[in-house]
Amino acid sequence: MSYYIKPVDKLGWPAVYRVVQKLRDFKPENGIEYMVFPSKKAMKTAFFIDLYCGKNGKLVKLKDRSMMRF
Repeated sequence: MSYYIKPVDKLGWPAVYRVVQKLRDFKPENGIEYMVFPSKKAMKTAFFIDLYCGKNGKLVKLKDRSMMRF
């Protein structure tokens, strides 16, 4: 399984995703929010997007926020 990760603050820019095998392989910047998709299919079909935040070099899922696209 591969994860597709993109910073949230670049919504208007062309989408450049970083692909990693495990979430712990990705080293985020502290305080930056990221959109994380568990697969390429989910990237195209998911209505709800999980948001993660970088804290102490790890991704932490934001339980109080997510994005919805339509």
